Amino acid sequence: MKLLFIHDGPLFFDNEGNYYEFAYHELYERYSFLADDITFMMRTKKIEGSKQFTPVPNQIRVVNIPNFKSIGTYFTQKKKAELIVKEQIKITDYVVLRSQSSIAQLALPYIIKYGKPYIIESVGCSWDSYWNHGLLGKAIAPYMYIKTRSAIKRADYVYYVTTEFLQKRYPTKGKSVCCSNVVLEPLDVTTLEQRLKKLEKFNPLQKVVIGTAAALDTRYKGQEYVIKAIPELTRLGYNVEYRLAGGIAGQRQNTFLLDLTKKYGVSDRVFFCGSLSSLEMSAYYDSLDIYIQPSKQEGLPRAIIEAMSRGCPVIGTNIAGIPELISPEFLFKKGSISEVVSAIRKIVAMDLNSIAVRNFKKSKEFEKSKLDEKREKFYTEFLSDIRQRD
Repeated sequence: MKLLFIHDGPLFFDNEGNYYEFAYHELYERYSFLADDITFMMRTKKIEGSKQFTPVPNQIRVVNIPNFKSIGTYFTQKKKAELIVKEQIKITDYVVLRSQSSIAQLALPYIIKYGKPYIIESVGCSWDSYWNHGLLGKAIAPYMYIKTRSAIKRADYVYYVTTEFLQKRYPTKGKSVCCSNVVLEPLDVTTLEQRLKKLEKFNPLQKVVIGTAAALDTRYKGQEYVIKAIPELTRLGYNVEYRLAGGIAGQRQNTFLLDLTKKYGVSDRVFFCGSLSSLEMSAYYDSLDIYIQPSKQEGLPRAIIEAMSRGCPVIGTNIAGIPELISPEFLFKKGSISEVVSAIRKIVAMDLNSIAVRNFKKSKEFEKSKLDEKREKFYTEFLSDIRQRD
């Protein structure tokens, strides 16, 4: 059987025609439960080096969709994109599409027209996504919210990554499952033991290492508010170091944040770590005293769960699925420099040992074996229902 996965992407390709990704780990293993012939349909970008990327499995076929999201490309590329989408839907058996995707919005009418069974993956909020992208985004946000809400409401099968947030904002009349996209291997208790040893030496007046793992070229991730908070934290006597994981080391896609560090005089306190492998990410989280997720928009942040699995104390904005992961006392208002300062001051004065233990235990809910079981039960029901219809 053939399965078509639809998202905006991007995927990346080199001169040899090999494809790479940042954010689609283990999707082949997941979707191979549904079909043996899998195609990813999304935007692609060419790269010169591949060291910072994860290879896309050779079993996955990739279909490129031209970018039609900007004002300059909408009228020249949208029709071409639509023709490609239409033809791919005609020849597939099942479709999995992510709700926060322009290509998915383009594809849904054809999926319905040709009667293709489909699953919508609700991984983020369309309203938040567009509202946090300038004046044009704010103008589009109400329309996209209504459109996404309507699509999910009438879908027969919906895969939510949150437990409550997306379900409340985008309810469905169909069958659904709540299952994170995070992939955690079985946790080792020695990880927690090492964190507790690290905390024995922690002194917030000597040094506080905080970090955020997120894309650097999207303003809604909120790293700017942490950078702007550093001078005030320094004035209050804290020796703060901020480590940002994400992006590609050496490339200038993070110019805005680099310029901010110079403007606020904190270039010596902010470190850009670049894109890290999964093994490097574990070491990154272990190097932090506090993980902070200052986002203005999210679904269920992978990085928070990964940080918790390393026993790292976590603070974050009170948006989307973040309150499902961390306790209310560790939440702060988005887009507020003063609240970043207050949140950091508050948590470093608390019992970090108990926080580390709580976070480690909470992250066990996201171990791969547990999520695989829940996901496969949902997929089995999807396939069974299709066979009964046929």
